[in-house]
Amino acid sequence: MSVHSQSAAQAASYAAATPEFPRHVVTAVIVSHDGARWLPDALTGLLGQERPVQNAIGADTGSADDSAQLLAEAIGDQRVLHLARRSGFGTAVDEAVRTAPVLTPDELPYLRRPSGWDPVSRTWHDEAYEMPELPHGEPVQWLWLLHDDCAPEPDALAELLRVADASPSTVIVGPKLRSWYDRRQLLEAGVSIARSGRRWTGLDRREQDQGQHDQVRPVLSVSTAGMLIRRDVYEELGGFDRRLPLMRDDVDLCWRAQAAGHQVLVAPDAVLRHAEAAARERRPIDCVGRSVANPHRVDKAGAVYTLLTNTHGRILPYVLLRLLIGTFLRVVAYLVGKVPGQALDELAGLFGTLLRPGKILAARKKRGRPAVDASDLRPLFPPSGATVRATAEQVAGNLAGRAAPDVASAGRHGAVESGPGGDDADFLEIEQFARLKRIARRPAPVLFLVLLLVSLVACRGLLGSGALTGGAMLPAPGSVSDLWSAYLDSWHAVGVGAGGSAPPYLGVVALVSSIFLGSTGFAVTLLLVCSVPLAGLTAYFASRPLVASRLLRAWASIAYAFLPAAAGALAGGRLGTAVLAILLPLMARAGVAASGLRLPPGTRPSWRATWAYVLLITFTTAFTPIVWPIAVLLGVGLLALRVLQGSGDQLLALGLRFLAVLLAPMVVLAPWSLSLLTHPGRFFQEAGLGYGAGSASVLDLIGLSPGGPKAVGGVLLFGIVLAALAATLRDGRQLAIRTAWAVALTGLLFAALGNGSGWTGPAMLVYGLALLCAAAIGAEGIRTRMASVGFGWKQPVAVLIALASLLAPLYAAVSWMITGADGPLERRNPEQVPAFVAEESGTADRARTLVLDGTPGHVDYSLVRGSGARLGDADLAAEVGEDKRLGGIVAHLVAGSGADQTNQLGGYAVRYVLVRDGAPREMGRVLDATPGLTRLSQDGGSALWRVDRRVSRLSIVAGEAKDGTSAGEAVAPIAVPAGPVEAHTKVPDGVDGRVLRLADAADEGWQATLNGTPLKPMTVDGWAQGFALPAGGGTLDLTHENPLGHTLWLWAQGLLAVTLVVLALPGRRREIDDDLPEDAAVVQAAAVSGDGRRARRLRAQAEAAGAPDAAGAGLPGEPGGEPPLDPATDPGAGAVPIPDPAAGDPTPVFDPGYPHGAVPQQQSYDEWAAAGQPVADGHQPYPPADPYQAGQYGQQPYPPADPYQATDPYAADPYQAGVYDPYGYGQQQPPQQPQQYDDGSQQHRHPYDDGAPHPGYPGSYPEPRRDGSDQQ
Repeated sequence: MSVHSQSAAQAASYAAATPEFPRHVVTAVIVSHDGARWLPDALTGLLGQERPVQNAIGADTGSADDSAQLLAEAIGDQRVLHLARRSGFGTAVDEAVRTAPVLTPDELPYLRRPSGWDPVSRTWHDEAYEMPELPHGEPVQWLWLLHDDCAPEPDALAELLRVADASPSTVIVGPKLRSWYDRRQLLEAGVSIARSGRRWTGLDRREQDQGQHDQVRPVLSVSTAGMLIRRDVYEELGGFDRRLPLMRDDVDLCWRAQAAGHQVLVAPDAVLRHAEAAARERRPIDCVGRSVANPHRVDKAGAVYTLLTNTHGRILPYVLLRLLIGTFLRVVAYLVGKVPGQALDELAGLFGTLLRPGKILAARKKRGRPAVDASDLRPLFPPSGATVRATAEQVAGNLAGRAAPDVASAGRHGAVESGPGGDDADFLEIEQFARLKRIARRPAPVLFLVLLLVSLVACRGLLGSGALTGGAMLPAPGSVSDLWSAYLDSWHAVGVGAGGSAPPYLGVVALVSSIFLGSTGFAVTLLLVCSVPLAGLTAYFASRPLVASRLLRAWASIAYAFLPAAAGALAGGRLGTAVLAILLPLMARAGVAASGLRLPPGTRPSWRATWAYVLLITFTTAFTPIVWPIAVLLGVGLLALRVLQGSGDQLLALGLRFLAVLLAPMVVLAPWSLSLLTHPGRFFQEAGLGYGAGSASVLDLIGLSPGGPKAVGGVLLFGIVLAALAATLRDGRQLAIRTAWAVALTGLLFAALGNGSGWTGPAMLVYGLALLCAAAIGAEGIRTRMASVGFGWKQPVAVLIALASLLAPLYAAVSWMITGADGPLERRNPEQVPAFVAEESGTADRARTLVLDGTPGHVDYSLVRGSGARLGDADLAAEVGEDKRLGGIVAHLVAGSGADQTNQLGGYAVRYVLVRDGAPREMGRVLDATPGLTRLSQDGGSALWRVDRRVSRLSIVAGEAKDGTSAGEAVAPIAVPAGPVEAHTKVPDGVDGRVLRLADAADEGWQATLNGTPLKPMTVDGWAQGFALPAGGGTLDLTHENPLGHTLWLWAQGLLAVTLVVLALPGRRREIDDDLPEDAAVVQAAAVSGDGRRARRLRAQAEAAGAPDAAGAGLPGEPGGEPPLDPATDPGAGAVPIPDPAAGDPTPVFDPGYPHGAVPQQQSYDEWAAAGQPVADGHQPYPPADPYQAGQYGQQPYPPADPYQATDPYAADPYQAGVYDPYGYGQQQPPQQPQQYDDGSQQHRHPYDDGAPHPGYPGSYPEPRRDGSDQQ
């Protein structure tokens, strides 16, 4: 209807009044769906426009609330369409456009030339006849699309028309969208779509509107909330695509308009507030299927459909590939983030569209050939790499933590001062002092820096060039690819060769090295040199639930970092113990959480804590196997304790968790872990060489010292032991103290069992950490307890024990710094043989070196390839075991038996014999007298001999003679070039019956082909790999193929490890709602649960923020707040403030007799009055919208925060950085009567209120809006 049709007198007055931009005729279409919560503000914004619309049509899609009634009361029942509940937004708009007539100058008199007759002077004015029939030009019909959850500002339509009038080629204009509640937050200023389907706004997360985007500019698309589109273009394009019922319909429509040669602009001076009700799950989505759909799935399907139907054919395969890869990566990310529902939505949205190719092809055919080239639209899409950078920034922001509210609210465009000036300079010193206080309140970084400084001073000899080697440490490979190969390959070039699986810790070190850009040396140095500060840092973090005192936590962390086992691990190059020292505090904290000892009776521990405990056990067992039996024994003890306590109802839950601890590490680390079960003695070994298996004394073990280099004497640490013993005398927290002592005695038991056969450092770390926990618990509150009793022997003894406990780690740190951390471990050249020998070993012959060492009664030997052994070789050699044939040859060689040992050494490709410094001199004299050996030189005390005959790793020998002699004895071998493992070369012709001999142990994985023909494998000399070689020559290809079972198990092992990591990761946490104001968000973030000091402080802040303050700010009805609305004075107490014509109002709001009289009386076209919106006589104005007070139309005031509401937040949209909130509707039910309160006031309960806080209200669950979210 025309807004100028209220009465004849009003029509005459409006005929004389010409609106701004008069030739633009605007029909507003507002669609509602369960939007009674936001519809009053939306209608207020529509009917309060400075430049009113000429027509208004409402479409309600089966709302279960009062939405249809609100529309009818505001614009007239005859102008409201009632559609099915499953009708989408596009369907509703199409029906409204079909119903709404095109207004002509006959219905809008101001469009025509004014009459020349003056009724006042009763004369004719000829100048009116000189004007054209349509003085403002041909009318331009526009459609203004509105959601029921968007509220336009009073000048929104005028600003949209201003841009449209200034650019005649523009057919679609969109406003700037702000948040519904936080009115400073930007939601959109134009929108685009990435090739991956991500909705792209170009805004930062929670970016504040400071005018930084206030430029009229072309964009790919604008939101349907407030979209102004020319009616003829809308009909030309066929309206919205019915296959996009809700989300991405705006991008599709605007993209089609762009492809047709039209222009889309954003008018940032036009502002709308948008609640994004569907995207934030504040109401259900009923338009996409038989059941309520998930917004994530709807958005994903819409993104895929929009891209595949509008993308130019040339780049369609690339876009499809990006969709597939991007979806896969997001599915993995959602699974890691423990949101499988989101992962399922990703897959369902993608394949639900791809599996309907007919619809995609039909849509592309309907769109036809675009009128503009794809390159012309390229600037409207996100630049290359923009989504990747946004994702990286999002991840970095999540890791760095959320900014403070006052900082975050300033956005990226805040002013920057060069320095303090004026009065600010007077407070500079105070601010610096406050900064120091903040640092003191967070001692963890300071603790780490101090420990790092001490470690760098102590490890001064371990820094520099070369490789860390010595003790139990072998040099790390020069390339991370070599480390990965050692872990993944089934054949290992160690000694005579070894088949099977490598120790799992190699994969962990390779992974850490890959993180540091492939630097294996840096990764090993970091794990060793930084093990002390990292151990102190993890101990401080893990002790948070143990004691509240930061001072006690810092002391316990420093004492743990300087335990003799930690310092001895660094000096002895024990990588396994160093890694255990870092992770043991975290494992202890996870173990306590998994055991449920801190939980109330009857409460089951979480599975996440159990999986975190299992993950840490698995990780550390790969380095130090002793961890697993200790954990198993402690688990058995816990089950026994529950049985004794009579907690039968928890036995099943604890039993399942114990099975996870028992089986998961062994399964993930198999088949290496199976060798531990078959050889139990290997539990007391660790990663690296078996070095320093000395025996520590009883006093050393009790005093926390495992013995070995750089290990402080146990007597000096008896103060810690006494402090732990004194803790047993404390009255409270006896369960925690006894648990700590049980763990300590378990560690001491395993240390005693392994003493003498191996190094007891890992078990002593368990023992020492448990004693420190008991001592810290006993020391908490010791001053208060000592002051509460009379002075006696307790006080002096307590002081002596405290001094001894404090001086022990201080002495250890000082002595460590003075003497240095280097012991057997040092940094030197990683080559273990002379340089020319190492270089010659890299030639085509691949010659090896036999290294001899030992005592007069015992000989140690090793077969070295290349420049020497590398990290992991000792573990692989231990898995293979001793080669008895080679051992017999070495025994005869050093005994001088007179046999032809040089030929036998040639069968092992041994060219050099190296005798280490310190070996018996008799060994050198025997080798000098051995035929076929030539002494070369003596370097650094070592002696070197060369085998005179030519040797080669790969050679051609004759077959077995008729007399039974071996091939090597009958004919001299012919050397064949070979690589470290494989060989690809030419072989000459020869006689029939030849044998290709490889100086490596026989294995099923060896395969050889000659000119593509497989050769028959065989075993030569009882141990070496051979192949039957025909007389003809040709191209030889020798490879070792990994068995299928080995490859499959590696994949299974990786999958199990990833699954274990995912299960151990914490779930998504609720974050501060992006859509809430700052003050409400702060209160929401503060309302947390927990027993720690931080939780108590935050709860106190939340209570203080929720209490009335002196300024008078508060909630309605509270002291200091605004008084509640009185039902007697509140017009209707929630009813729509529309006057009733039956009550005596002479002027009806809607004139049924006028064909376009469905829009109520609006204000004049004068300047917006400061006092408010002028209305017709006898009409009551709409009350001002205040989302924080009692709403209109029976809407309840926003409830207070309830941080314990038992609902889960909605999972993250893949194109956003935050999360949706849960449904805010409760169960669909009829409207309820107002509740009567004690003070006589009434509160109108929302018809769908379930009594719980509704999302989107201040104090409800957060639902942060991220960049690129959908606004529906």
